[in-house]
Amino acid sequence: MSTPTPPLGNPAEADAIRTIRTLVEAQDLRAAKAQLRQLQAGTDDATWAMIVEIANTLRFKTPTVAVTKLRNLWRHNEQFRPLIEACVPKSGERQYIPEPPPVRAETGPIVPRASKVSRDIDPDKRVAPENRRRSPRTKIIEDYEDSLDKNERDDPGVPREAPIIGRRDYDVEALTHVPTTLCVSCRLERAAIDRHTERAQAGRGDDGLCGECRSLGRSGLPELEPGHTLTDQLQVRLEYLAEHFPTDGRGIFRQEWRYADRHAQPIISAWVQTHTNPDPPRTPTPAPAVSGSFNDWCERCGEYRYMADRYNKLCIDCDPRNKQPAFQAGGIEAQHRRYAQEISGARQESGARPSSDTAQTKPTAEESRTRARASSPAESNDVAAKPDASVPSPDRRRKLIESAREKARATAQERRRAISRQPKTAARTRLQH
Repeated sequence: MSTPTPPLGNPAEADAIRTIRTLVEAQDLRAAKAQLRQLQAGTDDATWAMIVEIANTLRFKTPTVAVTKLRNLWRHNEQFRPLIEACVPKSGERQYIPEPPPVRAETGPIVPRASKVSRDIDPDKRVAPENRRRSPRTKIIEDYEDSLDKNERDDPGVPREAPIIGRRDYDVEALTHVPTTLCVSCRLERAAIDRHTERAQAGRGDDGLCGECRSLGRSGLPELEPGHTLTDQLQVRLEYLAEHFPTDGRGIFRQEWRYADRHAQPIISAWVQTHTNPDPPRTPTPAPAVSGSFNDWCERCGEYRYMADRYNKLCIDCDPRNKQPAFQAGGIEAQHRRYAQEISGARQESGARPSSDTAQTKPTAEESRTRARASSPAESNDVAAKPDASVPSPDRRRKLIESAREKARATAQERRRAISRQPKTAARTRLQH
């Protein structure tokens, strides 16, 4: 199946290109533009695309590269060969590029010329230091130095009474202030895109809601008439806040003023002064009298001592928080005390209740002893009055705890010494096993 050959370009288009070239060479640009508009109106899209490609090639390529590219187009586009032949520049024709203006000598780099520096010194005009006059500014500087506090100059951490000129907080100044407004429903900052709604673009005012509150269907500011001013918008916003929020004070309007720009702040201030009452004077709450010293008269013992609680005026001994037993961090006294209580409880239980084996082996002795105690009430009272020998006294218990602590400390020291005496090879072998 043979491929149909595309029709050749219209010869009239090539003639029109030649006519345009002749008009440009004759410097009749108006007629050349009119002829080009007629050519554009009478050609199809493919032909006009080829004309644009040829024009861009001649404009942005060097003459050698442009001719090479046009030759390539002529080889692969048989239907546009007459058009390409009409656009090929003649020998010697190039795009007009004006020459750069010549560089003048005045505009060149300035080179300083080397010259001899002469000094004219007159020794007779010099004044000795002891004969020099004192400048009045010198006294001002000396008085300023003398007026400064000595402690302030020695201690750099003490703040000055007046700030030094030129002190700037560059961290604060580096922050970019983004002007925004608060949502009239949730009172959170709104994004910049929340102000560009269809209603605002139509000229009916901003609804004052954020994206989340608008999606939840919450009520916002009422619509305004097209052509409203900034004052109308702010008055509607302030009236809405006064209707839907408690306005016993001016706190919410003060917050609006803080987030407003420099154009809206005067309007908000004027509206608040007209439509609201000033805040009631605050009654100062007297602070509790706290003395500068930690020593005072204790209210419980009546002695002048160090105060553990300055507000209740209690000394260290009278403060109930200090009645709890205190243990040193990392000590084992609390654990030994619990063990001692368990041991004493077990001893009391074993002494008060005999074992089942003893009760079975010697029932007669127990019965006889019980009967003897019952028969002599005076003797039984004396026995009851005597303390149980199995329960240790507080002093005895404290000595037991101290001896147990000493034994545990000695055992730990011996163990550390034994570990330190072992050679490193034995320790490595033990770790490997």
